[in-house]
This record gives sequence, structure tokens and C-alpha cells, in this order.
Amino acid sequence: MIEPWNIKPKDLRQADTRPTFIIFCEDKETEPEYFNAFSSDNISISTIRNCGQHHKQIDFATEYCRKNDLLEIIDEKEKLKIDDGAQVWCVFDRDREPDDGKDSSFSNSIDNAILKGFKIAWSNDNFELWILLHFEKVDPSDASYNHRRKYYERLTQILKTLLPLNQDEERITRNPVFHYDDFMKKRKRFLPITFQHMKGKQEIAIANSKILEIYHSAIPKPHHEKSPCTLVHHLVEELIRAGGRKI
Repeated sequence: MIEPWNIKPKDLRQADTRPTFIIFCEDKETEPEYFNAFSSDNISISTIRNCGQHHKQIDFATEYCRKNDLLEIIDEKEKLKIDDGAQVWCVFDRDREPDDGKDSSFSNSIDNAILKGFKIAWSNDNFELWILLHFEKVDPSDASYNHRRKYYERLTQILKTLLPLNQDEERITRNPVFHYDDFMKKRKRFLPITFQHMKGKQEIAIANSKILEIYHSAIPKPHHEKSPCTLVHHLVEELIRAGGRKI
């Protein structure tokens, strides 16, 4: 794996060798660990952790690419200057809070990133929607799924009912106070428990995710109104197409 701080333009011009993915992640736990799992001998993946959300992440990615000479000016606008064998992705959530005034920040960040040549795998409301879609469909017209609280509730119930893989998982998920948000968002719990139950369900998650995307594409609307919805499946499909490991 190429370390993020050592990436140079020559590392990204690998159309004739291994496809390269630079993935800026909002958090430092679940997202980077999930995408690193796609690593194989056929693909190079660099996940950059804890990059913030919305415009903060786009600003971080932009400054990072400037410092590493990955941007050029075309028609007075900054654009990525990488070949077809490389992709730069930004992964962030809406993370809605009551009256937080961040709708425009979320939508504008997506549009600005696309203009620069970044690819976006956003989730509205958060990444746990993508995890949930491995286990069940989500009704796009159900307003309760507009907030991550619902995803945590469903994932809590699902993990409580699944057959535990080992005694450690049984001890955690059968605890009367077990709740996904409190217990499962750290690497030490995500990888050995949640991630293991996600294996073999990738095609289900992609299909369920596409249902949400199609629903919200029927009528033009700003990105922040597309909820529940996630575009993580676009990144996953690209990773697999490029030679990444299937999960």
C-alpha cells in the first residue's frame, strides 16, 4: 500500500500497471478499515483518515493534492491531473442534526468536488446506512430513515439476533445495554464482528443501494434532500472492477 504522505504524480500514472485509489475518509475507524479490505495484488489503495466532512474534507483533499502536485489549472479552474488508472474519492456523510443549517454545505461540497475531478461516495445520513443495506432493504419513503439513529436501532436489533461468531461477540451483543452506536463503531469491534457478518452480502448491499439512488433520481432535487441514500456502492463497484478483493 502506498502511504498517503508519499504519493506523487508518478504514483498515480499507473494505467499500465496497478490501478490506484486515493480515498479520503471522514472518520478514522470504520470507513478506512472497510475500504482497506479491498486491497489485493492487483490494486493499490491509500485511505487517508479523519479528513472531516462536507467542505472541510473537500478543502483538505484539495490542499493535499496541491501539495503533491496533483492539480492543474484548466480554464482558470483547478482540476486533477491523473491518468485513467487512478481515482481520487471523497467519502463523507450528511450527519444531520436538528436545524444545523448544513444542507447547503453538504450539497455544495459534492458539486465542488465533482468540478475538481474528485469522485464522491456520500451517505445521507451516514455510512452505517451502507452497512445496514447488507442485511435488509430500506424504504426510501420512510422518513424515520432520514437520520442515522434509525440505522443504529436496526443494526442493534440485527446483531442481537444473528448467531454470534464467537464467545466475545456473544458477550457483547447479548449485553442488555448493547447498542450499535455505543459498542460497534471502533475498529476493534467493527472488523471482528460487524464486518464478518457483512461478508458475502456485498451484491445485496449494492442492489439495495441502487434502489434508493433510483428513487431519489426520479425527480431532480439537491443532494441534501436525497435521504435515505448512499453512493458508496459506486466506489465499491469501481474497486471490484479494478481488481479489488470481493468481500
